[in-house]
Amino acid sequence: MTVTSEHSFNYSAFENFFRGPRNEIKQKLSVYLPLVSCLHALNNQPALDIGCGRGEWLEVLGDNYIKSVGIDSNTVFVDYCQSINLKVEEHDLFDFLAVQGDQQYSLITGFHLIEHIHPDKQLGFLHSVFRLLSPGGIIIFETPNPENLTVGSCNFYIDPTHIRPIPPHLLQFLALQAGFASPLIARLNRDTVGAPLQLMAESEPGAAKYNQLVHIIASRMLQAPDYALIAFKPPTPDKSMINAVTAINNLNDSFIQPPDSGVNTPSASEHSNPLNTYPQTARHIYRQLFKARLQANSERW
Repeated sequence: MTVTSEHSFNYSAFENFFRGPRNEIKQKLSVYLPLVSCLHALNNQPALDIGCGRGEWLEVLGDNYIKSVGIDSNTVFVDYCQSINLKVEEHDLFDFLAVQGDQQYSLITGFHLIEHIHPDKQLGFLHSVFRLLSPGGIIIFETPNPENLTVGSCNFYIDPTHIRPIPPHLLQFLALQAGFASPLIARLNRDTVGAPLQLMAESEPGAAKYNQLVHIIASRMLQAPDYALIAFKPPTPDKSMINAVTAINNLNDSFIQPPDSGVNTPSASEHSNPLNTYPQTARHIYRQLFKARLQANSERW
């Protein structure tokens, strides 16, 4: 049976359905502003956003007086961005890269882009991006994180145009192969998987096993659902930029709280989502199970 254009996959409708409200996306992307602001203070060449979609990142940059341009191959997205006065052009990705001059941009970004590029072309893509960056420039490429089991086994495949998940260390290696210095991985949006997990004090019965379980759950089931490759074109990046990336990762690392750290009680709206209440509930249940088992038969873990 021939598939007509009437039944073709509508990617703009898909994005609008799954991606979430513009303000929510802009808030998430704002986590990169301290890094980008450090760069902009040193290099005022424009930023390029590849696969800019609805233009949320371009709007964030514009709100912070950073010159930027976006490209996308989707006509609907391009028309929408132009209608809200964003500088966006319609291009095929590789055709565009092939004709661009060297060292034009201080920053090149792509949010949930690289998982759409065939693995055979990912290294060539990074080489082309490297050529377009000015010395000291930065790339930020955000992608779904397969370290999160739900993402790697299910949610990644919601988008039928995704090719395959990219493990963080593989993308880091590809960046090194393309010539980038200090490629860093920043894990993101962990707040969306639930409330933080809290460790038990080492003096409490069963703490060793409980804390081991917390780390296993945190590193697999409740790992950050997204990550970003952040890499620099030589020379060595300014210390303020490294500190900005470290701050992003500190947000992720704070998901595991030390004992009795005073984790905030979830609000009523957070309680409406069982994913938000599960980690704290699990903590209480496991604590009680450990105590009951030890009291029953004095078994040591």
